[in-house]
This record gives sequence, structure tokens and C-alpha cells, in this order.
Amino acid sequence: PDATRWYMISNANPWDNLKFDLDGISEVRNKFFGTLYNTYNFFAMYANLDSFSYDEEEIALEERPEIDRWILSELNTLIATVDAAFNDYEPTKAARAINAFVQENLSNWFVRLSRRRYWKGSYGTDKISAYQTLYTCLITVSKLGAPIAPFFMDRLYKDLTEARFSNIDEAKNSVHLSDFPVANMTFVDAGLERRMQKAQTIASLVLSLRQKEKIKVRQPLQKIMIPVLDAAARKEIEAVSELIKSEVNVKEIELI
Repeated sequence: PDATRWYMISNANPWDNLKFDLDGISEVRNKFFGTLYNTYNFFAMYANLDSFSYDEEEIALEERPEIDRWILSELNTLIATVDAAFNDYEPTKAARAINAFVQENLSNWFVRLSRRRYWKGSYGTDKISAYQTLYTCLITVSKLGAPIAPFFMDRLYKDLTEARFSNIDEAKNSVHLSDFPVANMTFVDAGLERRMQKAQTIASLVLSLRQKEKIKVRQPLQKIMIPVLDAAARKEIEAVSELIKSEVNVKEIELI
């Protein structure tokens, strides 16, 4: 029996137990790679229009708008998370963290809320900060994702660093020749991340209720009521109340 069992194991087809889902591949292609590609295209289109080449002096963190400070905080938190996951040989955990950052934070929140900054005519500090911040996020994502998606991330990296951006010191022939990102914890603001997370969660819930009740976003509502458990939660929501009201098109937020 032992010899028979060994024969069966040694001659088993290793592909028989492989989990391979074509629908899952299509979903990742559309939701992650499609979103990242569209985000890069958005950046490239406006950067070319404004001739942005990162020649301007780096804008200090404290001089950047809150939305920029938030996404840079999330970016450095992501770097620490992905680095730890790779060190623990958990590429799936790293991939999911990168995916969540690109879809939820970078594309669905930062870029969407910052669009007007790229559209406006004046090429001032605010617009330069928007370009520098988005470029930093894209180039860092290309490095973080290189071990998982080597070809796509190399193409993204080359598109970001070649030609117009060839003057940047970090530009190399390939993302695989660049240094892996190191988290700068001075950029991390846990309080700001919590506040923005609350704004994202509340906006998502209100938009879901609108959809359920078939009330379109363009129709303004008088008030939403949000339960809070303590003074800290109240303070955090109040800090992002204007952003929430703008996102869900309501005139007033009542905390109960």
C-alpha cells in the first residue's frame, strides 16, 4: 500500500489542484489594472497640457492641502504594510493592500476630489502640489507592485520616468533596478487617516441609501442624521463634515 500511495502522489498532475479562475482574472484586469491605467492616463493628459516635469521645487508637506497630506499618509502606511507582507512571504496580503489603495483611496477618493485642481487655469502651488502628489503615488505603486506584476509595473514606471521626467534622479532603465520604497513615518498622520476613513464610510452609506430609495445624488437633501458614540467620534466627523455634505449633496449633518 505504501508503494502504491507513493506512486500515485509522485505521478499526480500538479495542475489538478491549482485554483485558476478566468472570471477572477478579468475582474482584476478591469478593476485594478484598468483603474491604475486610467489614473495614469488622467495624470499624463493634464501633466502634458501643463508641461509638468517635476522641475519645480518639492512642496513641503505642511504647505500641501489636507487631501494631499492624507493620501501621502496612506501611501506611507501602505509601504509599511506591503514591506511587512513581503518579508513574511505573504504576496496575497501585499497585493490586496495595493489594490485597496489604488481603487478606494487613490482613484475613487483622491483623484475624484482633486479633479478641479487639475482643470483650473492657474499653474500655482496648489496645482503643482496636486501633480507632485499624484506622481509620487503612481511611481511608488509601480515599485510596490513590481514583484507581483513585473511587466505592467515596469511599463508604468518607464512611462513615468522616461522623456519628460528623465531629469528625476530616481529614473532608471527599469523599475526592477530601482530601490524598494521605504516608509517615511513622519508623513503618516493616523488621525487624518481616521477622519478621512469616516468621511468615506459615511458617504458610502448615504449614497447606498440614496440608491435604495431611488433618490439621485443631484437632488439635494435637507439633512442626514449620524449616530456618534463619544466626543472623539463627534470631533472627527465634524472635521470632515463639509466634505461629507459635498459628497452626498446634503445641507446639514446632525450628530445624535
